[in-house]
Amino acid sequence: MTSTSSSLPRSTPSAQGVDAAGVDRLIDAISQTDTEMHSLMVVRHGHVIAEGWWAPFAPDLKHLVYSLSKTFTSAAAGLAIAEGRFGLDDVMVDHFPELVPDDLDEKYRRYLVRHALTMSSGHESEALDRAAAASRKAGGDLLGGFFRVAPDREPGSVFAYSQPTIYGVGRLVAKTTGGTILDYLRPRLLDPLGIDEAQWMMLGDVEMGFSGIHVFTESLAKTGQLMLDGGRWQGEQILDPEWVATATSKQMDNDTAHRGPGAPDPIDWQQGYGFQYWMNRHGFRGDGAYGQFIIVWPEEDAVIITTAETIDMQTLLNLITEHLRPAMIGAGTDEADAALAERLSSLALPLPDDAGTGFSGTFDVDATAYPPGPFTSGGPVPGAERVEVSETGDGWAIRFVGDGVDATLPVGRGDWVSGEWPAPADGLDSVPFRSVAGVDADGVWHARLRMIQTPHALRVDITPGGKATLAWRFPPLRGDGPVGHALPSLD
Repeated sequence: MTSTSSSLPRSTPSAQGVDAAGVDRLIDAISQTDTEMHSLMVVRHGHVIAEGWWAPFAPDLKHLVYSLSKTFTSAAAGLAIAEGRFGLDDVMVDHFPELVPDDLDEKYRRYLVRHALTMSSGHESEALDRAAAASRKAGGDLLGGFFRVAPDREPGSVFAYSQPTIYGVGRLVAKTTGGTILDYLRPRLLDPLGIDEAQWMMLGDVEMGFSGIHVFTESLAKTGQLMLDGGRWQGEQILDPEWVATATSKQMDNDTAHRGPGAPDPIDWQQGYGFQYWMNRHGFRGDGAYGQFIIVWPEEDAVIITTAETIDMQTLLNLITEHLRPAMIGAGTDEADAALAERLSSLALPLPDDAGTGFSGTFDVDATAYPPGPFTSGGPVPGAERVEVSETGDGWAIRFVGDGVDATLPVGRGDWVSGEWPAPADGLDSVPFRSVAGVDADGVWHARLRMIQTPHALRVDITPGGKATLAWRFPPLRGDGPVGHALPSLD
């Protein structure tokens, strides 16, 4: 749990100059889109003035925030640079001579830490898949694989959003500090902010760096407030203010003229890039796939956090700007505050329709194909060959059985129930789920199995006498199913 002494103070919207009706209109507008919201937190003048979680999501459930992880790696780099462990103008390969191939492209001799932080390695496109493939020649080391993928242009001359760049920075932090990124961040950043729940997916002995961190919604808000306040937290200077100013301002152009060939990105992905922070048309932000946002508006002295599942992040960003900026001009009313508070306390994701009839049986799996990720083993639940559905007193149990798979989850009827996917190895936590199902008027069983520490829900739909169809609403970026989301246990 987050430390109470380090929690952000609470206030009402009107007390901080915000019209609560604007937040209400934002929720209405989002509900008309395909975005599935998981949490929303609005901070004004350092006070939380609106916070809500769509059940079964909750304040004490951490959330995978995908590329928002990069902002934590960036903070670690800023701290390490301030301590003199390495410099912005250090050549990256000089720190990893053991990973340098004999045929290293000469442009890597001019690839600096600042280029890694600004996604300007000289590659014209994402290099993760190519680095992963080349890592086979580097003993399976992803960074060694990256150094085998020649840049297309001079470092610093072209922007390409590419995971191995910031992964390399994370590796550099770990190498120069003698531990993991979290080991380094805990006493310097996380403990002062009261962020003690953080867990991070690993690549070997080091965190992924570019993705994989799991934290509470309020922890994201604290991080945004820290950056808004120039690196200060409760009177203590945590991050170098010069680093914060640089990290959150444009250091690299990323408009169409400064990218490689391909379709243009949405408008707020072309406003410039700092050290793992994007510039908005208004303010700046960190973001992660499927709608994980830390949005900072210095002019309004505001921070907005979302966790969600959407593939249209620009629309979500547009709606936040459209409804919340005007709301910060007027003071609002006590009545609007009360109405918003009541609404925020009762947010919930929809449940499947349920006719109340029984359902059970054993069914072969007809797995829906979906785009693979770089760590894919295949299929929504790799190895699953059949599912067994049995009725229980308050719902069902579903068992997945197949090649290397034997996992059972409880499934509620009319309400979400908690379950866990078994951990694949010692030292890893089991993967928590919240699950519910219903039987529609045609006798079809519809289950929604939420991998609750992520944006993702596994849909299981079974027609009587048919096969079980498994599909993620939107697929996790790593394609090895629930077992791939088992986290290193906290000590």
